[in-house]
Formats: sequence, C-alpha cells, structure tokens
Amino acid sequence: MQNIIVYTISPFDFKCGGLVVQYQLCKIIDSLGINIRIHSPKKIENSIFSKYYNNEFDINNSIVIYGETIEGNPLNAPYVVRWILAPLGIACETKRHTWQNSDIVYFFNNDKLFYINENNIDTIYKTLTTHYTNQLINNYHDPKRNGYCHTFRKSHYHKTYNPPPNNSLEITRSHSVVDCINIFNKKNIFISYDPLTYLTVMACLCGCVSVVIKVDGMDEVEWLKTLTCYSYLKKNNLNKLYGIAYGVSEIKWAKSTIHLFKQQWEDILKYLETTTILPFLEDVKDLKNIQYLENNVINTFG
Repeated sequence: MQNIIVYTISPFDFKCGGLVVQYQLCKIIDSLGINIRIHSPKKIENSIFSKYYNNEFDINNSIVIYGETIEGNPLNAPYVVRWILAPLGIACETKRHTWQNSDIVYFFNNDKLFYINENNIDTIYKTLTTHYTNQLINNYHDPKRNGYCHTFRKSHYHKTYNPPPNNSLEITRSHSVVDCINIFNKKNIFISYDPLTYLTVMACLCGCVSVVIKVDGMDEVEWLKTLTCYSYLKKNNLNKLYGIAYGVSEIKWAKSTIHLFKQQWEDILKYLETTTILPFLEDVKDLKNIQYLENNVINTFG
C-alpha cells in the first residue's frame, strides 16, 4: 500500500484554489483506503481533509507531492511528484530548475504543451485532477434574480477588454465562498475576465449564467483545451460546456442550457477520478517502478 504526503507551504485557506484541490485530492485518495497525509506549517481543522502528517510513516518509503511553487525538495524525499496546478509560465519557470530530472510530473489542467506533441499525452504528459464542490453551493431559484456580477482576477490573459456593465458587482478575493454563493444567487450573469477561475463553475451551480470573456487569438476549442474537462468533452463528442458562454455572443445558448450544467459537472468529476486519479495511483503503487515512468522532469521540460 502506498504512503503519500502532500506538502504545502501555506495553512489551509478556502480562498486559495490550489490549496483546496490539494486537500480534496487527499480526501478522495484517503477514501480509497490509501495512507495519505497533508504536510502543512499549521494544522487547521477544515471540512475537506484534516489528517495532517505526524511522522506516521517513513518519508523514505513515501511519495511526496509538491505543488509547482515549491523549490527544491524540502523533505529530502527520494520519491517526488511535481503537481503543476497553474499553466506553465505562471509559477514554475524558475522553480523547476531546482527540481531533480527524475522527479515525476503531473498537470492539473491540460496545458498548451500537450498539443505541441499530442503523441506524448498519457505517456510524458499526464494529468492529475480533482475539484472540490462546496456543499453550500446551491441554486436558491430566487425569482428576483437580476443584474450582473464580474471578476477580473487573472485578467492579464487579455491585452485589452471591454469593461463590465456599470451596475455590475465585482467579486474580489476578499469575498468568501458564502459571499460568492449569495451573489451568484442574486445575479443573472457572471462575467469572468479570468478564463481559468473555478468561479465560472460555482456561478453555474448557483443558476447564474457564466460568460468567459474571449482571450485574444484563442477560439472556443483552444480555450476548452486548457480546461480539466476537455478530455471528457472530447470523449463524449461535445464542443461546449452547458451554461457557460465563451464570449458574449453565446449568452443565449448558455441561458438555454444552464439547467443541464449540474449533472454535466457531476459526470465530469466522476470521469476525472476514473481517468486521472486512479491511473496516478497505479503509476506510484510500486516505488521501485517509479524510475521507469516517462513523465519526469527531463522528458517534460527538456
């Protein structure tokens, strides 16, 4: 049986999507009967996963998963996985030069790197993906729902963009999950200048149509390829996500399909567990064989 440690440098915080998915990964793997723990500078009880590493098992006989912001190998672990949670070029360009060539690499999203050489997908380029859906997220079916809300967040993807409507309410990082749920249940349309935020999903689950502002030079198919759900869509011969408009011209279509989004999202989560988490566990079940995996740092980054 594997021993797995997920190493984080920040205490748990629901506002940090990268932390949340790391805890959710632990929850899912733990439910499969595998020894997994969080290594954190502070042990904070939370509703996702609160089994913190306390020297229960030897690091030398464990897999240690580091996010892409981690330099070097703080735990001096012999078996290391680098989990790329943000698109390449965002956080790990300098950090990866401190990693060992033999460290294994998994991506959270389908990265544009995958489509430079598609033959490397599932051999050198592999994904490990999960999402956390807060149990408080719900559509209250408020008959008074109206107006717009928006977020800028990673708006640096755009060279230029049109501003949101004057009466639109901005969602910032200071808003809690509960704040966002309440806003999404009061507004008709959520405009996102961030093409990768989970808020797009949250809005749809609350019954608020999501509009992702088009990125210059990126059509809808190219945008979908950057998302965790792309392989699901491709397998099911779908070219859109229900309830989500890529560009304002698709708002009518998104409104007509938003009632289908919740089931589609549940199907996507099940698909990701089957096609990324279970294969990952199969890859690392025998520590002796990890050295033979092709998805290492040298093969991935050259």
